[in-house]
Amino acid sequence: MVKQIMKIKKINILFYIRESELKKTILFLSLLMPGAIVNTTADKRITLESSVIKVADGTFINADRIEFIRKFCRTLLTFLLGDQLPNNQRKGKYLFYGKWHNIETLARVEQELTMSHKQEKDPKKISLIEDQLATLGELLTHAKADFIVQSNEFIESGRGAKNITIILIQEDCQKRNRPDSLLLEWAKTKEGQEATMFEHQILSFNHYYHFLTDLVNFLFDLVHSCPQAETQFKERVTKWSAVKTLLPTVLKKAHVKSDEINEIEFLKYLKERYLDSVTLDEITPQVITPLLKEYIKHTHAHA
Repeated sequence: MVKQIMKIKKINILFYIRESELKKTILFLSLLMPGAIVNTTADKRITLESSVIKVADGTFINADRIEFIRKFCRTLLTFLLGDQLPNNQRKGKYLFYGKWHNIETLARVEQELTMSHKQEKDPKKISLIEDQLATLGELLTHAKADFIVQSNEFIESGRGAKNITIILIQEDCQKRNRPDSLLLEWAKTKEGQEATMFEHQILSFNHYYHFLTDLVNFLFDLVHSCPQAETQFKERVTKWSAVKTLLPTVLKKAHVKSDEINEIEFLKYLKERYLDSVTLDEITPQVITPLLKEYIKHTHAHA
């Protein structure tokens, strides 16, 4: 009889463990619904085919725009996945009960706590869960503020092109089976009201996770759908690297010591004024040296 009771207890414990793991799996899979995964590889990207994109590619969307979008995507990925470490691992940006989290893991924690709160009967444990949810809510407020600050430049850069942006986001959401995405509602918001809409509509880390995922996927798809602009950007990067490699020779030829100029600022100066207008073959000491001297005069004049 005792053995039978022990066996029943073991079965019940095993069933409880499996049921608990199943709940966690269901919670995790709910985050990974179709379209809710960041697709950073080329084979997972969507090609936007609207007539708008064909007109914008290489003109409104150019090398500068591609560079800016790539930079913004890197920022968004630090929110979603964490900061990139030298060993290629990621470290979350947000500290929650002694552990660093990203938006994805916080969305999972939030769902687990919410489910536990609904099922828990012990008043003390319920109180503890409520404290954790309250702390999570404060963290969400902080995380949303981070996005509002970081997205401001992106929003401002698109002023006057909202109708184009809406068309492209609509197509992307449709092709990714995300018709109810908050991203689309955000894009349709009256200019100047984007931050307010974001504050009012993003009420959980789950909302935040799906919003950021949809935005990152859209931006990757947008870049993928602009081959002319992406070619312009890649050519610029190649020329930038060529100038950087040539710089020690140029400094020597101009009799300038490396500690006498800010090399990064000089490269930015070249990019803004000359890099797109010269060919790769023209990046020689004979061409770059006069531009270096011009930059030095420019910095002295504005010192």
